[in-house]
Amino acid sequence: MRFKTRPFTLTLAAIAAFLLLALAVLWVGPRSDAAHRALGEYLSGVAGLPVTVNSLSIGILPTPSLEIGGVEIAQPPGFGTDPLLEAGSARVALTWGAAFGGDPALRSIKISDTTLRPAFIADGSDNFSALIERLSELGGEGESRWSIGKFELERGALEFYDAAADLSFGLTAIGVTADSVAPAVDFPVELQLAGVSGGNTLHFSLQGRGRIEPDASRYLARDLKFKGWLGGDPLPLAGIELEGGIGVASFDGKSGAAEIGLGTMTLAGIRSEFGLQAMVGDRGTNLAFTLATSPFSPRSAAIALGSPLPATADPDAFGSMEFSATGRLDQGVLQLDFTGGWLDDTQWSGSMVPQFRQLRIHADKIDIDRYLAPESKVRGEKKATLEESVAALGKLDIDAEIRIDEAQVAGAKLRNTVLKVERGGGTPP
Repeated sequence: MRFKTRPFTLTLAAIAAFLLLALAVLWVGPRSDAAHRALGEYLSGVAGLPVTVNSLSIGILPTPSLEIGGVEIAQPPGFGTDPLLEAGSARVALTWGAAFGGDPALRSIKISDTTLRPAFIADGSDNFSALIERLSELGGEGESRWSIGKFELERGALEFYDAAADLSFGLTAIGVTADSVAPAVDFPVELQLAGVSGGNTLHFSLQGRGRIEPDASRYLARDLKFKGWLGGDPLPLAGIELEGGIGVASFDGKSGAAEIGLGTMTLAGIRSEFGLQAMVGDRGTNLAFTLATSPFSPRSAAIALGSPLPATADPDAFGSMEFSATGRLDQGVLQLDFTGGWLDDTQWSGSMVPQFRQLRIHADKIDIDRYLAPESKVRGEKKATLEESVAALGKLDIDAEIRIDEAQVAGAKLRNTVLKVERGGGTPP
C-alpha cells in the first residue's frame, strides 16, 4: 500500500504551524502590557493589596516555568509610600504533573533583588499579618501537599520599623538556599546577610536544618551554626569575629511568639550562652533575653573591641570577669539586670536602662588601690587620683548609684559607701 505524500506533508506542516503559533502566543502574549495588567490585577486579588508587574514570560521546556519581573506590592493605608515588597525577578519552574493538575510540586523557585519592609505603627498595627493570612489560605482546606525541589533568594534586603518600640534596623545582601522543602519535613538551609547601622557593618552566615508546618502556622530551625564579622567605630580596623550555634529557633504565626534556645557564642574571646523570646502583638515587638558568660579576661576583650584598658598599679587587676544578665525590650525601653557578676575578687550585681542613662551597681568589696594608675605610689597621690575619678564621674550625664559594702582606698577601709550621680536634667522617668 502506497501512502500519498502530499496530505502527509500538509499534515506535518499544519502541526508545525500550530506549534509555531502556540510558541508565538507564549512568547509575545505574556510580554504585552495587557498581560502585565491582567496578572497584576489577579495578584492584587490574591494579596488583598495593589500589585504591579513590569514583565512576564512563560516557558515550556524542559518543564513549564513562569518568570515575572518588577513586582511591587503596595503598602496598606497608613504605612507610607514605599512598597511593602519589591522583587526584581521571580522564576518558578513546575513539574509537568503539577502543570496538569497534580499536587503542586515545584522544581525550583528563584527570587532576586527583593526588598521587604515589615513595620508596626504607633497603635501596634502591622502591614504584613493580613498578607500572610491571605497567602496561607491559597493551599485550600485539608493537609498541605506542596513541595519545592530548590529554593533560592539572592540579593535580598529587609527594612524593619516599629514605631511603638522606636526600633528600626536594616539588613542587606540576604541570600537563602534550601533543598527539598515540603510541609512538616526537615530540610537543609543556608543563610547569608549583611547589615549596616550608622558607622557599623555586620556580615553573617548560618547553616542548619529548617522545618515548615503551615497547617499549624509554625516554623522551626534546628542545629544551627553561625559565623559573623563586625566592623566600624570604635572597633579596630580588622573588626571582630563571632561564631556559635543555636539549638532550636521557632516562630508561631498564630500567637506571634518567637524563641531562640540553647544558644552559644564566642565574641572577642568571650564565650557565652544565650536565649531569646519575642512577642509580636498589638503592643508592637517585645523582647526578653538571657546571657551568661564564662570567665574571661577583660583586658583581652577590651583590646579586641578597640578600647584597651589603662595600666593599673596591680598588673593583675582586670584579670578575670564573668556575669549573667537578663534583659527585656518593652515599648522601646531596654532594661538589663545583672546577676552573678565577678570582677577579679569582687562580686557585683546591678541594672541598667540605657534610654534613661540609668545605672545601679552593688559590690561586696573592692580594693580600689589595685585599679589606680601605677604611678600613684603614695597615699596622697592615691587619694587625689580617686577624687579626680569621682569628679569625672560626676560630670557624666547619667543617673547612677554605686553601693560598695567594703572598699579599700589609699590604705583606708570604707564601709557601706554610696556614690550617687544625678543627671543634669533632673530625675529620669
